[in-house]
Amino acid sequence: MLHIEKMLERKIVWIMICTLISNSAYALIAPFLPLEFKDAGISGQMIGLMFAIYSVAVIIASPFVGKTVVYVGRTNMISLGIAIMGLAFIFFGFIPSMEDQSTILTVGFILRFIQGGSSAFVQTTCYSIATNDFPDRKE
Repeated sequence: MLHIEKMLERKIVWIMICTLISNSAYALIAPFLPLEFKDAGISGQMIGLMFAIYSVAVIIASPFVGKTVVYVGRTNMISLGIAIMGLAFIFFGFIPSMEDQSTILTVGFILRFIQGGSSAFVQTTCYSIATNDFPDRKE
């Protein structure tokens, strides 16, 4: 019984770490994105939409993740989500070298949408694990 408790505690810690990584994708970019886009001459309204598209992607991707996690596997879905999110962050690093406003906006919107979708991969799967593996825990 003690071994099972330790295993469950490790699982809870990993769920919290994965959720923290996923949620940091939303907040980590907040101090830098507006400054970079203002320097490129992009309006505050477009910057606001850039942040909103992330949440739209989460809403769109979550039902898809809920249906496919059974076939792909929970660990694979979390790993895929974190990998895609990491790639999107890497590609975000190329935006400051772009000159054309429409290119910056297009690439920015696509990458933020990808970040939101990959966040849904991680969060939906973690919430699924939490509710399926710990249904009666009250602490």
